[in-house]
Amino acid sequence: MTGSKRAKKPTGKRRQDRHGKRKKRGERLHKDKNVSKEYPNGRTLKTRDEYLPTGKGGKVTDPKATRRVVVIDSNRFGELAVVALTTQKTANTTALPSYTQGNGAKTYFKHFVEILDNEGLPIVDDEEKFKQNPWDYDLNKAQVQKIRNVVLVGCKQSQANVDNIKALKRSNGKLSKRKRQD
Repeated sequence: MTGSKRAKKPTGKRRQDRHGKRKKRGERLHKDKNVSKEYPNGRTLKTRDEYLPTGKGGKVTDPKATRRVVVIDSNRFGELAVVALTTQKTANTTALPSYTQGNGAKTYFKHFVEILDNEGLPIVDDEEKFKQNPWDYDLNKAQVQKIRNVVLVGCKQSQANVDNIKALKRSNGKLSKRKRQD
């Protein structure tokens, strides 16, 4: 065994990330995820129906004063993908049994993922159209996962919803660079 050369085993002090770059112990391999650090999944926002994209016919019928929407995904530029919450059982809604809104009524969520508002601009917390609710109204991880499973896999609109999430992730801030006209 005197003439054979063995490769040294790595000491474990350094690791490689997916691009082959060496990292020191304790450094995260994936530093920059494409999610907002300010708006975690499950955060609820308050808005009006008139600020959400309109349905068939182009007009909102009987808009509520305020509606809660829940963040199910985001990108690093603070643009949000939201799902609307409602207290009425209608077509394309699913019950969320472990969550009640402020009035104590049973809560349902709609099967549509929205990434743009009624003007075609990205959904962001601007304190004008979309305002943050108190933290007490936020959903937990299990509730958010149930919503994601239904809207991204288990409904008729799932392919359109997946396409919306992909468009949000690919936007690279191009959506937010469009200025809001005051």
